[in-house]
Amino acid sequence: MPTEHYIFNDSATIKLESGFQWELAPDRNPIELERMTAHRAVRALAELCEGLVRPMTFGVTRNWVDEYSWPADGNPPRWNWFLKTPQAPPDAHSTYVDPQVMETATLDERSMITAVDRVLDDPCEAPEGMRLAWMEMRVDHTWAQLPEPDRHIANNELRIDDHDSKLRRVLAPSEHVNGRTWVTVPKSSVWYPFLLRVDKSFGTAYPDGLEYDEFIEMTIHVNWSFWWHPGEGRAMLDEAVNRLLQQGWRHTKPQSKSRCLR
Repeated sequence: MPTEHYIFNDSATIKLESGFQWELAPDRNPIELERMTAHRAVRALAELCEGLVRPMTFGVTRNWVDEYSWPADGNPPRWNWFLKTPQAPPDAHSTYVDPQVMETATLDERSMITAVDRVLDDPCEAPEGMRLAWMEMRVDHTWAQLPEPDRHIANNELRIDDHDSKLRRVLAPSEHVNGRTWVTVPKSSVWYPFLLRVDKSFGTAYPDGLEYDEFIEMTIHVNWSFWWHPGEGRAMLDEAVNRLLQQGWRHTKPQSKSRCLR
């Protein structure tokens, strides 16, 4: 018999965006503008994760851009940075090649901001007509707070179905921290409970008459059905997303359609 919850064949996805009007910061140099967008991205990641996701890794990439903020050919030195905690699995690695690996006791807003500042302040000489910019942030290795653990854990075990690997009743690791139950990916599976990404974006059209000079976009991949199906888990996710909406983030338009789940 199949279990009640499972890992999706494909992620259910939520996309949010945040816009910047640089006329409100006319005297900032380009790196300081990059720092403003990067710090907003980190604060949103930290706000989203509160009580829902515990990151084990955090990746940041940087690139050269031209005067119009279009990515240029070639990468700056030390273009890929990868921050990880002691709890990260031994095989945790960056999505991209040649990472500058850093270690931190915990991944929170402070440690992530320290990392992006280091990425932006790391010295390198830009080619003529180019400048340095951050391009992408990724959280690829996660634990997530399990909703209603008394309902889902039996005999001190959590078992789910992994549709990608066509496996039934896979044992998922869990642990108790401060009275909460957290779960992560079983060794036989691929997808962590949540994958998070923030990157630069061209934005989408809204009928509010506001014009923005730059956008960043957050993509929330929800890989386990605990947090997508109606119930306490979905309420936890919605509450986290609503915190970002209250801070001025908004759904991309046209808004991402959720996948029809069985």
